[in-house]
Amino acid sequence: MLFAVPDAPLSQPRNLIGGHLLSAMIAVILVYLFGTNFFTIGLSVGLSILVMYLTHTLHPPGGATALIGVIGGVGIDFIFFPVMVGVMILLVNALVVNNLVHHRKYPVVWF
Repeated sequence: MLFAVPDAPLSQPRNLIGGHLLSAMIAVILVYLFGTNFFTIGLSVGLSILVMYLTHTLHPPGGATALIGVIGGVGIDFIFFPVMVGVMILLVNALVVNNLVHHRKYPVVWF
């Protein structure tokens, strides 16, 4: 999304950062409360989408972050590494790559 449609609302930094971090937190909480099972796997994706929608941070790959977190049975460190570090690497790459091309401007809005 960051490189194919950088001007899309769901590709902006607020959505990128918020979507992944909220989804990672949801995954950690669900694993802590209910463990890893088919119920928590489905719940993690649905709940992540709901929370991203309510906080205006909808970023579709965030649902995958929650899914991966629950399947992996992650702990709280999952939020910081790999999710936060990965999001920062993605953001820096998107800033560099999209602003090197003369007809693109990323981000359209920060927050």
